[in-house]
Amino acid sequence: MKLLGLSCGRRNGNGEILLKEALLAVKEAGGIDVEIVRLLDLDINPCTGCEGCTQSMTKGGTGECVQWKNDDALWLRDRFDACDGLIASAPCFVIRPSGRFCTMNDRYLGFGPKFLMGVFHRKKRIAAAIASGGSDWTQLMMAQMMPALFMLNMKVVDQLQANWVASAGHVLLRDDLIERARKLGVNVASAMKKPVEEAAFMGDRPGTCPYCHTDLVTLQKKRVVECPICGIKGEVSIKDDEISVVWNEEDIRHIRWEPLGMKSHFNDIMETHGKFAKGKAMASARIGKYTAFAPYAKPKANA
Repeated sequence: MKLLGLSCGRRNGNGEILLKEALLAVKEAGGIDVEIVRLLDLDINPCTGCEGCTQSMTKGGTGECVQWKNDDALWLRDRFDACDGLIASAPCFVIRPSGRFCTMNDRYLGFGPKFLMGVFHRKKRIAAAIASGGSDWTQLMMAQMMPALFMLNMKVVDQLQANWVASAGHVLLRDDLIERARKLGVNVASAMKKPVEEAAFMGDRPGTCPYCHTDLVTLQKKRVVECPICGIKGEVSIKDDEISVVWNEEDIRHIRWEPLGMKSHFNDIMETHGKFAKGKAMASARIGKYTAFAPYAKPKANA
């Protein structure tokens, strides 16, 4: 078995130190090979929104990103494909993960439908997430890290949010966080060595959503809330000052990160592009006033 450690922050920064502590625990557990990839070592271009991947997909092509010959995105895809487990570590930049992490995740669609749907027809794999931040402005960290793991058909068994570690190496002064990272590694190794159906979430708290284990919900109507990560709805109740959510069982059966949900999403994309294709002539006739609108402001060097 192979476990991939994905470091998305500074070289030997707080997140990478916690990741390595977890990986050391995995190695000590035995029976699992460990590999680390640093996003800083890779050239991952931002998604330009060209729609080359989705246009290719709707025409029966590979659906792969047109930039793949110019960067390392598909090399990273191959690392994801080869691993049996993944621990991702990312720093917090203003409440959410760093731009480097988000850029990587934006390029997932360009991995192509053959790969993305293929991972959902194989055994689910084990994953965990480590997030680090210099304060408690980290509320969107886990919520935004989860899609990058779920899109690879991973079952998340642990999450570690390390706050109040700002400078590189600050975490080395926090024995509690080092020990917690080691426990995360032990939990991942334990889960990888048993049937995935038996693997359970082992984080410090289960969170509100039963699937992504985050507390982020959006208000819908009356007492109804929705997990914006997983797309499931539930009804809020309050008893003895404790807030709880009873989730809709039908939504859970059709959660967006499971095969039915992913297939439905791909079908929605293709249907939407089909609708635009039928009205493309009208859109072309109407675009003129927008392309002619106002000169763009640019730095002098780019003018």
